[in-house]
Amino acid sequence: MSALVLTVTAVLILGGVALQIWSSGADRAGRQYALQLPVILLYSLAGALFVFSAFPDSLSEGRALGFSLGGSAGFVAFFMVASFSWLSKTRRRDELAADVKKLSRENKALRRQLLGERGPEGPSRPLTASIRYEVPLAGDHRHRLGMITGDLANVLGVDVWVNTENTRMEMSRSSEATISATIRYYGGRRDEGGQLIYDTVALELAEQMAGRAYVTAGQVLVTGPGELRESHQVKRIVHVGAVEGEPTSGFRPVVDLGRCVRNILAAVDRLNEDGEGLRSVVLPLLGTGGGNSDVRKTAETLVAAAVDYFRSHPGSRVRIVYLLAYTEVQAAISRTALDLEPGLAGAPEA
Repeated sequence: MSALVLTVTAVLILGGVALQIWSSGADRAGRQYALQLPVILLYSLAGALFVFSAFPDSLSEGRALGFSLGGSAGFVAFFMVASFSWLSKTRRRDELAADVKKLSRENKALRRQLLGERGPEGPSRPLTASIRYEVPLAGDHRHRLGMITGDLANVLGVDVWVNTENTRMEMSRSSEATISATIRYYGGRRDEGGQLIYDTVALELAEQMAGRAYVTAGQVLVTGPGELRESHQVKRIVHVGAVEGEPTSGFRPVVDLGRCVRNILAAVDRLNEDGEGLRSVVLPLLGTGGGNSDVRKTAETLVAAAVDYFRSHPGSRVRIVYLLAYTEVQAAISRTALDLEPGLAGAPEA
């Protein structure tokens, strides 16, 4: 037997083994049995090549599709007929495997949704780890949606931070526990003791207001990142009027949160058209900080609006939008919104 024959035989066998291992992955559930067909063909070709090269006097005869076959052709035909016969019985198995995968995914999503609606025992705990989860759009692997857990102050390497501001564009005091305060503090210049000595972002935002008392709901203003450029690799801050204040009643989210998302992404794309390379955006759950909102509905609205924007702007240079989930409940709700959104590749089929 020649070295060439041995090499080809080994390649066919290794190819069959590699394909079989790949096809058995969990992501191929629903197609695993059908994918065994090329595996069988590779094995049968390798077997026929080896047997009839090592034993050239071997005989194999049979009939397939009305033709008489002999020698190696008969040997291969036997395996092909047998494999097609077996494959015809696998469709139901693949359908069952696909159903199991779909139901398992829906079950996990519903458990997370139930956690979000009930909340854990006691107050919802803040998440300390900054973990990322991403899902591509269905049929569009250029654009993705995802989630980042934990405090915004721990997020590194995201080009655009969104500040969920009130319609007066008055940033929170740096000592407050808000997104606005986090951006104001880390974006400003601080002394060695950590005290804010120059209010970089807030001053630029005030200049952007140019004497106006307020902006319309959903309107956005863009500033530089101040010190966040060096410390967190942030390139731009997009301030959106996402909450409105009422005397003695506090703040409430604006009615059209979807419009906020569309305006944010449109502003980022305009900057990209001017030559800025802004590829990633982190988006807090708009208007949920004060507790006067439905977190689940907010997460679903933000996800759907981002998907709609990418669908209507397929050339968008933004590659990924992250929801920011600060607590366990927010993470559970955000993950559920991503997993059940029909426009994303990870969503179960309707």
